[in-house]
Amino acid sequence: MKLGVSTWSLLNLDVYSAVKAIGDTGVEYIELWGEVPHAHPGWVDRVRLKDVLSTYDMIVTAHAPFTDLNIGSTFQPVKGAIEETLEGFVEFCVDLGVSKVTFHPGSSHNEQLVAEARASSVATLRRMIRAASRRLSINVENMTKSASRYYYPFTSTPESLLSLLTELPESGCTFDTGHAHASGVDLSKMRRSLDGRMTEVHLSDNMGSSDDHLVPGKGNAPLKEFMEDTNGSQVLVCLELNPHRYTAEEVLGAVSTMVRSTR
Repeated sequence: MKLGVSTWSLLNLDVYSAVKAIGDTGVEYIELWGEVPHAHPGWVDRVRLKDVLSTYDMIVTAHAPFTDLNIGSTFQPVKGAIEETLEGFVEFCVDLGVSKVTFHPGSSHNEQLVAEARASSVATLRRMIRAASRRLSINVENMTKSASRYYYPFTSTPESLLSLLTELPESGCTFDTGHAHASGVDLSKMRRSLDGRMTEVHLSDNMGSSDDHLVPGKGNAPLKEFMEDTNGSQVLVCLELNPHRYTAEEVLGAVSTMVRSTR
């Protein structure tokens, strides 16, 4: 198990400062947040970002952008633009030396469109796998269950996550503990069900009702058992803390505590 941090946790810093702050903690890897104002291809100075990353001996992963980029969209003119944008992000990540990119699997806004939208999501993820061309890995993340009749996120139940992964044998899974706990999913049971497909974890806590991205131990998710089960594996465990709740100092303090507890 290798510990890391998402730059999203330090969203109030620019991405270069966030990378430096995370690297200075001594963690083994970092996840780049692929949204503005962080590692978005049209926003960041790629040479400068590569330079600051090269300062540290960290594994680098990335979270693909998802704002306005629903890969489950069934509206073809939009679909083409989404796929071109995400393919560009994959190429950007290859250039940065990223080892894996996590994607949200998309959603449908209407129950009658769920099957078509899900097929659209699978097709786009397969296209991302082809674009990666074994230069990096494509991961699918589990999402938070919704009670809305106008929002149907894919992979928000164990069954839907496993079903999607079955159709994408070349992809891995980034398992988000916060999403799972807020959806009523048994974390350790789900980890066992993934049977080697889980290669990355997004680690945070909550009280079981919403995805609050709390420091582990500040909610009621059974993270101790989950982490004990995960320890000893090659899984990357990425701390994702709410940058609108915690200061950079609080995030880095939590990171340092986790680093000490695993040594």
